[in-house]
Amino acid sequence: MSSKYSQEFEQLLSAQSGEAGRAPEAPETYSPEDAHPLVWWRLLPPHQLDGAEHLQVSAALDGLAVMGGGTEAAAALAGDATAAVGMALSLIPLRVVTLQIDIVMSALLSCALAGDPASVLVLSHVLGRCQWGDPSAEELGLAWLDRHKACPMSSEQFAASEAALAAAFCEGEE
Repeated sequence: MSSKYSQEFEQLLSAQSGEAGRAPEAPETYSPEDAHPLVWWRLLPPHQLDGAEHLQVSAALDGLAVMGGGTEAAAALAGDATAAVGMALSLIPLRVVTLQIDIVMSALLSCALAGDPASVLVLSHVLGRCQWGDPSAEELGLAWLDRHKACPMSSEQFAASEAALAAAFCEGEE
């Protein structure tokens, strides 16, 4: 990540947060033009995100790396939904917002926007359980849950989602 990009992102994060590590208090509504794609996961409801925004999130993730993330982080950033789900679940409960968390959650958002039902459900779950003090996070979590319920899964999708979630929950129990 270039230092100019990093500085711009940190300025954006600080401006939106008001205080480092705390999520912003949400205004009545945000639009994709109001913020960097790496923070959309915690600001925008699913009805404001479509194919164009998916491309922007994917482009923002291109070339990034999560320090200490290893192969799972690389796979998540490349669009592997199972890896993104596992990384996101490892963050629960979110108490602060950092650049690393924005990157991991944006990888999950990208998978959700690509149509992965497990990613949609986990995004809803993470937002619903966050503990950084943003009153709009629970509402966003419910919006993602509504999206999950509105797009029923086929039996094949359900089996794949069940396997991905089971793998993420069982990781490290060996």
